[in-house]
Order: sequence, then C-alpha cells, then structure tokens
Amino acid sequence: MGKLLLFFFVGTIGITLRFFFIGEFEWNQVFLLFMFPIGAAVVWFIHKWMVQKDVNYTPEDTDENWNTHMGERYSTGMKQLYKGRMKIAEYHRFYQHRWQHWVNEVVEGDGSWYMNLSFEVAAGGKVKFVEQRSSLIKNNTNWKIMQDGEPIGEVKTEYSMKNAVKLKEALKVEIDEKVINYQSFGIGSATEVRIDNNVVAKGKRSEVLRSKYSFELVDDQYAELEQILVMGFILFNYVHKQ
Repeated sequence: MGKLLLFFFVGTIGITLRFFFIGEFEWNQVFLLFMFPIGAAVVWFIHKWMVQKDVNYTPEDTDENWNTHMGERYSTGMKQLYKGRMKIAEYHRFYQHRWQHWVNEVVEGDGSWYMNLSFEVAAGGKVKFVEQRSSLIKNNTNWKIMQDGEPIGEVKTEYSMKNAVKLKEALKVEIDEKVINYQSFGIGSATEVRIDNNVVAKGKRSEVLRSKYSFELVDDQYAELEQILVMGFILFNYVHKQ
C-alpha cells in the first residue's frame, strides 16, 4: 500500500511539472496514475482482512502442538500463540520509532528492517526481542532478549557465503549459557532447532501458501526452554520470510 501511494505522489508531481513546462496533460497517464490509489485501497482492505484473521485465530480441535497464524507481518497487529487448544501468549511486532513503520512499509514490507517482537504471556510476564541496530539501508542482524525489562539472552542472524551456497537460512540464540541454532533450507522447508548439534525441536508452515505455523519439542530435557524456543521460531520466520 505504501509503495502504491508513493508512486501516486511521485507521478502527480511529474504530471504537474509536465503541465507547467509543456502546457498539456497526457490523459491516459492521468488515468493510469489514479489506478495507484485505487490499488492502495484494495491492498488496504486485504491487509485489514489478514490482520483480523491473525487476531481471531483459534486452532482446530486436532492441534496438539504449538501453533499460530502469521498472515500479515509488517504492522503492529496482535497475533495468537497456542499450545494445543490452550492460549499461551499474544505477540506483535513493534517499532521503536514511528518513521520506521512507514519506511518499512514503503521500502521493504514484511522483512527484517526494524524488526522487534513483543510477547505477552498469559501466565504473566513479557518477553521482547529488541533490535540492537537501526539502519535505513541495512537489515538488522542482532537482538537482545528482554524478560520483564531485564536482558536474558541474545539473537544473531547468520548470513554467510556458506549458508547462501546451500540456500540455508539460520538464526542463533544464546541464553542460559546455551547456544540454540535454527536452520531451514528455504521457504516451505521445515525448521530444525539444534542444541549441541542435536535436534531438540522442529517447526514448519503447516500448509503451502497458508499462514498457519506449528512447532513441537522433540527432546523433553529442554522443556524449561520450550517457550523461548517457540518464540525464537516465530522471530526466525519473520526474519527469513518463511
């Protein structure tokens, strides 16, 4: 939507300057120009529909693992996180400055520019993933994990030539003296969560071209980290656009 409105604004300036210098309008260009705000209105309605689907999501009776619905990603709309049929938390993306929201919508959309997440746990408490660098021209690659205002860990993306050659996407979480690695081989692939090179959890997009995601712990000895593991999985999917 932001891109379409920007094109309309730039196009209006161009047509106005042309009129002043040449003294005529190209009416077919004016007609095409007004397609941009019409398109922006259509995108806005689709966006609102996607936000409501995320807000109103409830799992099916057959769901037993962690599950959530991530359809719309660049706004600050609330999303739901369940384990089975039990609601565990609500979460949303947030921006540290209002201008970041506008820039992200126009320039990149739902990617990792100005990427922050906040989780409100139903049992009490708040966990935030807070970016450590805001750049107008670069993606963020580092986050602090904050629990009730206190730092408890760090997150780093792993952009490397080796990963690029293998088409592998990766994220590393450091918490409680443990290193947790998330890795996937592209959109549609399952995400593996590893500690000491052992797979401790797995997550996936449940259906192709759908916005439902599921996550399960496969090693019970890490049950005390289960909530952080699934939160890291959600951040991973925001960052790598899974």
